[in-house]
Parts: sequence; C-alpha cells; structure tokens
Amino acid sequence: MFGFGFIKQGIASTQFFLWGKKHFTQTGYRQNIKSYTGPVQPQAVVALNDQLNDGADLEGKTLIVTGSNQGLGKEIALYAASKQANVYMLCRNKARAEAARDDIRQQTKNENVDILLADVSEPRQIKRVVADFRAREGKLDCLVCNAVVQRTSHEFRRRRNHTDGSPCGRFVSAYQTANAGVRKGGRPKGNIRRQWWDVQHQIPLLGEAASSGKFESKYNGNMAYAYAKRGQVLLAERLASQYPGIKFVSCHPGWTKTEGVDAAYGSQASILEPMRTLWEGSEGICWLATSPSTDLEGGAFYLDRKPQRKHIAGPFFTDGTYTRNTDTEVDDMMKKLLEKVGV
Repeated sequence: MFGFGFIKQGIASTQFFLWGKKHFTQTGYRQNIKSYTGPVQPQAVVALNDQLNDGADLEGKTLIVTGSNQGLGKEIALYAASKQANVYMLCRNKARAEAARDDIRQQTKNENVDILLADVSEPRQIKRVVADFRAREGKLDCLVCNAVVQRTSHEFRRRRNHTDGSPCGRFVSAYQTANAGVRKGGRPKGNIRRQWWDVQHQIPLLGEAASSGKFESKYNGNMAYAYAKRGQVLLAERLASQYPGIKFVSCHPGWTKTEGVDAAYGSQASILEPMRTLWEGSEGICWLATSPSTDLEGGAFYLDRKPQRKHIAGPFFTDGTYTRNTDTEVDDMMKKLLEKVGV
C-alpha cells in the first residue's frame, strides 16, 4: 500500500510540475494574458491619465490584505491604494509594516493606508483585530488572505499550540470576519465580498497533515505547506457554500520570485524559472479584487483571471482521485479547524 501510494504521489507531483511549467511561469503568464478580454496594466501603479491604466476604481471601497509588508501582499496593497481604496495592511511586525505603509503612501499619494497589527496564527489576536476593525469601519469589501509561514521542525515544536499561517490562520480570519458581518447585519450583505488564497494543488489532505501526536516527529515544513494549500481549496469551497452572500475563491499567483520562495527552496528554486515578477503574480489577484461579485465563481480556484482545474493526479493529466476528498473528510477538517481556533 505504501508503494502504491508513493507512486500515485509521484504521478501527481510530476504532473503538477509539468502543468506548472506551462501555466505558472512567466512564459505561462504572458501566454495567458493574450486571452484577457479587459485591459491589463504593466505594473501595480500606473498614472490615471496613462493609456496603460486598466481603469479600475476602488474609491469608497475598503480592503484588508494580510501579510502585506512584503512580496505579493505588498504588491496587492500597492495596487489597491493606487486605485484610491481604503487599505488596511494586516501585519505581524510593526516596524516592517510601517515602512511598507509609508512606501505605499509615497508611491500612490493615498493617505488612506493603515495598519492592523496581529499574528494570523493567533486566534485571539485575529478576534481582537476584527473587533478593532469593526469599530473603525462600517463595511469590508474585500479580504485578501495572503499571510503564510513555513515552519522548521524546531519552530513547529515551539509553536505547536498556535495555529499555523495556513490554513488555520486563514480560516479564523475568514470565519471571524464573515461572522462579524452576519452578526452585524443579520445575514451577509456584502460587508465582506470575497476572500482568496494563493494555492498549490499537489498533495491530498491526509490524516498526518496535522503533524500531531505520533506524526509530530515527521513534520516537514514544505509538506505541511503543500497539505495546507489543498486544505485551502477545500476551505474556499465549503465557505462559499456556507455563506452564499459572500464570494470566496482560492487562487494561485503562479511561480513568483519572492523572499519566501528563496527561503524555502534556495538554489532549487531555479527549476521554477522563468519565474514571474511580483506584479505578474499579483495581477490576477488584483483583478479578483476589482471585479464585480457577479463575475466571480464562488468556490472556484483561479489563475490569471480564470477558474482552473483542481485535480490533475490521474494518468495523462486526467483528474484522478488521489487529490480528492470526501464530504466526510471535509466535514472532519472543518470540525478540527473550529476546535483549533476556538470558535
């Protein structure tokens, strides 16, 4: 059984890599944008009177972007601020958040860029920051769940009583903000319109994904990250069903050159070349943030403005069953998430 499972995992991983080389690289991005029906900017900030401006207008809209002091999160916050949105950067490190905020304000001339300080791996901090946000704002138009962490085995043991940055931290962020909207208005009224995750779909959600009990000694940061990404696809599907008035989607930024990728893969990251620039990885997510909810497919998995397949684990790039989960398994995942985050 172990050997057969190892073969199936090998097939899924190999096909994911080959699929990614075609679609997730910079080459894939440049090919994919040829099918866009709307304009696309060459960078996050483009002057309003520039013919290359995509024409999006977020004035009067309020967004929260988690993990926005660097990388993809900062690029998304930069774009939103350039479109005159009211942007909240939910970050853990105050000094880095302030430096990023000041840079975004300077580049966009938008002073409505503020900071919410919290560690998304701490449910109590998320509850606090949601309450703080509700006291300051009457609505939330978009939540971008971007913050993520890959822990070493040492860090995992030290912090095992906390939630990880994905999916628990993202679940509690989504759940608390969604429920805040429900409690405030009696039903979801668009206080939160959509949320998404940057997702890989390589490995199935297995029992040992939690790395608890007898599995703790086998913890591997990269494997935990991959399991979490599959869990986030399932999470978006379930939350989209649970809150039909809110558009929940998952998404992939492609293989983008970031500090996180460099830290996780080092010299091995070269196999992902040619990698996307920060803007090329963020552009499709920014499109999700500016598109009407009616144009989005709830529970879908997006790349470059289009819903994508969620499974490529079968022979010859068919869907297969290896990365699929039963409804019972998803129910169990949701139950454990609720228990873990204490809501």
